[in-house]
Amino acid sequence: MIKFKYKGRSFSSAQSLASAMQRDIQSAYEQRVRRAAANSGLSVRKTSQGLEVSGSATNMGRFYNRLGR
Repeated sequence: MIKFKYKGRSFSSAQSLASAMQRDIQSAYEQRVRRAAANSGLSVRKTSQGLEVSGSATNMGRFYNRLGR
């Protein structure tokens, strides 16, 4: 049996390790989008289809610049 360690947790199944990594990547992505939107003066809503960012056109341009960094 092979054991994997990821962020202090032990995994014996590759599938459970993959799902934990996927959750971490998704939450990091969501935090980055929320932070860029908040710094640009936009609002973010989580919908069933993903994240929805709304605001003015100038703020949206600032958001895209921040997200591109």
